[in-house]
Amino acid sequence: MGMAELRVGVVGLGPIGLEVARAIVTRRELCIVAAVDVSPELAGRSLDELVPGAPADVKIAPSLDAALSVSRVEAIALTTTSRFAGIVADLETAIRRRVHVASTCEEMSAPAIDPKMWAVLDDHARHADVTLLGTGVNPGFVMDRLPLQLAGACISVSRVRVDRVVDAAKRRGPLRKKVGEGISVEEFRAGVAGKKLGHVGLRESALLIARGLGWKIDDYQETIDPVTGADGKCLGIRQRGTAIVGGQPKIELALDMYVGAPNPHDRVQLEADPPMDVTVAGGTQGDRATVGTTVNALARMRSAPRGFVTVADVFV
Repeated sequence: MGMAELRVGVVGLGPIGLEVARAIVTRRELCIVAAVDVSPELAGRSLDELVPGAPADVKIAPSLDAALSVSRVEAIALTTTSRFAGIVADLETAIRRRVHVASTCEEMSAPAIDPKMWAVLDDHARHADVTLLGTGVNPGFVMDRLPLQLAGACISVSRVRVDRVVDAAKRRGPLRKKVGEGISVEEFRAGVAGKKLGHVGLRESALLIARGLGWKIDDYQETIDPVTGADGKCLGIRQRGTAIVGGQPKIELALDMYVGAPNPHDRVQLEADPPMDVTVAGGTQGDRATVGTTVNALARMRSAPRGFVTVADVFV
């Protein structure tokens, strides 16, 4: 007799959240039983209006607490924000209700932003027998989990470099906005300073690589520069992250994400024994891969380690 379906809720019904919900409906090991969004326009509506195939009795709740009060939920997909501070309250609610969490929040993928709060939540989650996991395409796969998987075939690794080139023209509107498409260089600089522009997660990817390889990062440096078109307006970003280990730059992460970027691809290079140089032609499609990593993480929740874990702990 097979194991019962995992009862899942989706928190945040933006573009990614809706795609996650649609994917859950197609997975026989998962069953969607709850949905949450703060938008007043969605409150009380049946989820099947937005997600064909979802149970008609699943009504969209305005908060996680409200959803968990009317339905027994074992795990949630949390898809509301890139910033860790913005999900702490929902994580605390999930722990209190003994609900596992798989989140697309980039800052949740590794303890870079608020390690003290991470440690507190880790302790509470362990005591509640709950798993908290941040996942996604990047961080969560291309620039961390993939290099670590390749390193699994190496006797030793001395240096990691990952290059990711993304044509932002082929991505959803929110991402193009996040990389500053169409704004001036001055607006771009202000947006970066205000943490409103740029990719979130390079630091987290560096930490995940170091975690998986048993390295200690001594220093981390990151730069974000605009890529401009002939009219001087921004097309997107050129972002670089470097982690210093033992006085040497051992982790180098390069992200070019702009409208019209030529030759999209992902490339992982390991200075290792044996050396590795692997390219994903065309690159890993960000939105669909984010959905894929999230639903696959949900499917692993019952058997995953408890506490605040990372993809370096669960999948490598």
